[in-house]
Amino acid sequence: MKIDNPFEPRRPRSYVVLDIESAVTDETGHRRYQAMERYVPSNDDQPSRRGYKRHEDPLTTPRWPFQTIVTAAAMVLVEHPDGNIDVSRFVTLSQPDHDERAVVAGILQVLADAPDGAELVSWAGMLHDVPLLTLGAMRHGLTLPKGWGWLGFGGNDPVRHIDFARTTTGGFKMKPVHMAEILASLDIPAKISVPAFAVARLICAGQWEAVQEACEGDVISTALLLARWRQLHDPRAGADAVEDRILRRIVQLRAGRGYTATLDARRATRFAARLEKAANDAAVLAPWLDQDAA
Repeated sequence: MKIDNPFEPRRPRSYVVLDIESAVTDETGHRRYQAMERYVPSNDDQPSRRGYKRHEDPLTTPRWPFQTIVTAAAMVLVEHPDGNIDVSRFVTLSQPDHDERAVVAGILQVLADAPDGAELVSWAGMLHDVPLLTLGAMRHGLTLPKGWGWLGFGGNDPVRHIDFARTTTGGFKMKPVHMAEILASLDIPAKISVPAFAVARLICAGQWEAVQEACEGDVISTALLLARWRQLHDPRAGADAVEDRILRRIVQLRAGRGYTATLDARRATRFAARLEKAANDAAVLAPWLDQDAA
């Protein structure tokens, strides 16, 4: 049994914030499934099995195993000694420049390059991103990096995977809600570029820059949610300071994206509000300052 040395400095925590966008494009695989089930198309527009509505029938409507990962974004965050967070990497892999194998391999490389003990951060990653990632890795004969083999067992490690769809609902004891609902309640920007329902249409239309912005936007929103969640456990740096540093770095790294003006404006507005509050506090707590200045 390993015994931790209480005098050894604590290693800064690090995080990999991940989001994956996918679409059903594996028609060949779905046809193999239909053949396995001896499916014969009919012209009566009826489901093939009793109890299914037609749009729910997996023989006529491919389900998630036949989705292809088309875009992924990952942000690597590392704690700073002052308790704030630094954005060390922000990686986007997407069609049309990368096929599914290249996207999955790129994600695995980001995980491999992350600091030892890095924690995965997602919204509903256990229900979407991790299953798609591991199935894609199996499909293309890829191997999970050292230290990340636990993803192959569902990714539901509560220590290594901060899945905010789980943590914000008490382990799914509260009714599951959309990420945007949680973020709206916390005044965190969400769906900065496009609403969630539009992403599938953008993928089908091949609007890859818009898909990338949507994927990156979800990663940014999840990172800002992480800043709020961290303050529950770490009082060294306030969530506002952490958010400002994350946004400042993103604006630098993603200059030219459609969402950067919105994020920059948010930084300016929140900074102005803090200045105003500081001035008001000074006027109440130290009114003599104005007299000295005069």
